[in-house]
Amino acid sequence: MPLIGSMNHVSITVSDLTRAMNFFKPFLEFLGYRIGDVIQDPNGRKLRVNFNLGNGAVLNIWEAKPEFAAHPFEVYEVGLHHIAFNTDTHEQVDQACVMAKRLGAEILDGPGEFPYDPDGWYAVYFVGPDRLKFEVVHQPSTVRRYEERARLAEKVMSR
Repeated sequence: MPLIGSMNHVSITVSDLTRAMNFFKPFLEFLGYRIGDVIQDPNGRKLRVNFNLGNGAVLNIWEAKPEFAAHPFEVYEVGLHHIAFNTDTHEQVDQACVMAKRLGAEILDGPGEFPYDPDGWYAVYFVGPDRLKFEVVHQPSTVRRYEERARLAEKVMSR
């Protein structure tokens, strides 16, 4: 499988890293991420690098510069619209919805079926810290592709 074009990581910015991690730590752990320690970059800005050993996904969470921390996020302004996380089952989408509500997220839509894939697209959309928009989705066609690639990789490794 070629590496070209694959995502290396996604970085988001929050107004207060400590407060945002009250949401992101349990949410990302549910999704299989290992939560990184707080790092300070050479300019003194704080971030956490969170990675999922199972699939290689990386989500960096940065704290905003103080002069930008009060700027409200708007989904439909130029920039990031939302981040979508895969699940293996419909039930995991339902569990993520319950967890997001418990952590204070505002559910925008779902959980339910959406018309984005004829094979199925069961998702929930919500806003979390700083009104950043997220989606948790079970897409059977994606699960099948992932399982097929895993089987092929296992065959190659067992040779």
